[in-house]
Amino acid sequence: MTNLAARVTSVEFCSTFTFPTLKKLSVNDGLVGHELADLELDVSFPCFPDVVTIWSGVSKYVRQQLLKEEPQAVTITGLGTFHIKKCYFFENGKMLTFQRPVFSLSRTVAQIRELQHASVSVPREIKKVSVSYKKTHLNVPYSEKVVQQCVQETLNFFYFILKKEEDADFILKDVGTLAIRGTEVTMAFCEGFLLSLNKSRGTIEKLLTNKWVISDKEVSLFPSRFGRVHRFPQFEIRVVPRRVSLTDEETSPDVKSGLSSTGKRGN
Repeated sequence: MTNLAARVTSVEFCSTFTFPTLKKLSVNDGLVGHELADLELDVSFPCFPDVVTIWSGVSKYVRQQLLKEEPQAVTITGLGTFHIKKCYFFENGKMLTFQRPVFSLSRTVAQIRELQHASVSVPREIKKVSVSYKKTHLNVPYSEKVVQQCVQETLNFFYFILKKEEDADFILKDVGTLAIRGTEVTMAFCEGFLLSLNKSRGTIEKLLTNKWVISDKEVSLFPSRFGRVHRFPQFEIRVVPRRVSLTDEETSPDVKSGLSSTGKRGN
C-alpha cells in the first residue's frame, strides 16, 4: 500500500490548504500522484479506499436521518444541507402525495466561484442536525478525529478544484451525486434512495418523468467544456461529454430542464 503524500503535496504547493490526515491514509498500489499540469489528461487515478470508507459512513448517517419516520434535516458542514419535502399532485381526480429530497448548497461552496444555487429554507417544524462524526466513526474503523479531519481535508481538495474552475462530481453513496459544471449545480439522487422514501416504483417514475428530481444515472451525460470531471471522494478524473461553452444557450434542453427542476437557480 502507498499513501496520499504524492497526490496532495503538489496541491499544497499551489494552495493554502494542507492535508496531514489524507497523507496518512492508504491507497491502492498503482499511479499515486501527478503534477497539476497532468490534469489536462483524460485519465483516471486509483481511488483512496480509506477516504471512500469514511465518506460512506458520512453518507450512511445522512441517509439514516432522511429516512426516519420523522425525517430530520441534516447538514454536511462545508457542503450543504438535505431535507425531505412532502409534495402533492393530482391524477385521475385523486390527490397523491410523495416525498422529495431537497438539497441546499453551502454558501462556502457557492461563493468559491459564484455558483448558481437555490437557498431553500428548512421548514421550522423539521429538526436540524449536523453530521455527527462521533456516531459516524462507529460505522468505520477510524477515530472520530480522523473521520472529521478526513472529511474537512477532502472538502478542501474539492474547493481547490472548484477554485481552478474545474468541474466536479461529489458522490454520497446511496444518496446521490452533487454535480458542478461551470456555475451550474445539480443534486441528482439515487433511485434506490427515492424508492426507500416513497415505496412505489410508479411514484418514482413520475418524479423522474416530471423532472421533480433527477436520477444520478443522468450525471454521466452532463457535459463539461473540459470533457472530464473530478470525482470525489474517489479522487478520480472521469471522462464526460465535452461542450465548447458553458453558456445556457449551449446547454442541452434535457440537462437545462433537469438543472432548473432541482431548485438549482436562486439568489
